[in-house]
Amino acid sequence: MLKQRWPDGFICCPRCQHNYGYFIEGRASFQCQRCRYQSSVTAGTIFHKTKTPLRKWFWMIYFLSQNKTGYSVLALQKLLNIKQYRTAWLMAHKIRKALADRDSQYKLPGIIEMDDAYFGERQVSGKRGRGAEKKTKVIVSVKLDDWGENPLFANMSVVELLDKEHVAEVATSKIEAGSTIKTDGFRSYNVLTEQALIHQKKIVHSPENASKYLPWVHILISNCKAMLRGTHHGVSTKHLNRYLSEFCYRF
Repeated sequence: MLKQRWPDGFICCPRCQHNYGYFIEGRASFQCQRCRYQSSVTAGTIFHKTKTPLRKWFWMIYFLSQNKTGYSVLALQKLLNIKQYRTAWLMAHKIRKALADRDSQYKLPGIIEMDDAYFGERQVSGKRGRGAEKKTKVIVSVKLDDWGENPLFANMSVVELLDKEHVAEVATSKIEAGSTIKTDGFRSYNVLTEQALIHQKKIVHSPENASKYLPWVHILISNCKAMLRGTHHGVSTKHLNRYLSEFCYRF
């Protein structure tokens, strides 16, 4: 761990940016020669002040990032022999945030399918699809290969409203300028032409036609909902964005 963070020895004190310090074995930390500030190798990382062995952290990172359907916190707690559920829950959410932060550094380029989805409890009655009540709105984007046939990367962004302002915000922050975006005829997507993007829209009159025109984005939405229901038995709106980021990272 020391070699990973400081391959050439302790460099740059977090407090005063001094470049020299010495290791204190009893506290397993470095102390700056100038200001005497002590900094551990895990300071400023998701492992900061953890009492859980790093080996268990690394195994949890592996399981969350590699398993196709993901793991519930309870399953991870039992698998890694973590005593308290709260500890496993906090570890998992810190890792999910790190995955989200990693993906936020990139934008989707090229040919992209875009559509909106609604996540939440299944309603026995009431309107379905756009306009559904008590549902969380998500804009889903899937980058295709150069031939527009196979999916490569994805992004899911939780939004408050499916209006032009929020569509434009997602487009500028998650998609590279000059990309080609395929959508259905929903009027809010018309704003894409104002964002230095090539907009290809098609008016569809049924869910079946929408699935044919935008196949991969609908497959992605279906798989993600199956994961949330099957593995996690539902996720609250408060934490949905992190679970979506975890799903897109693995995808």
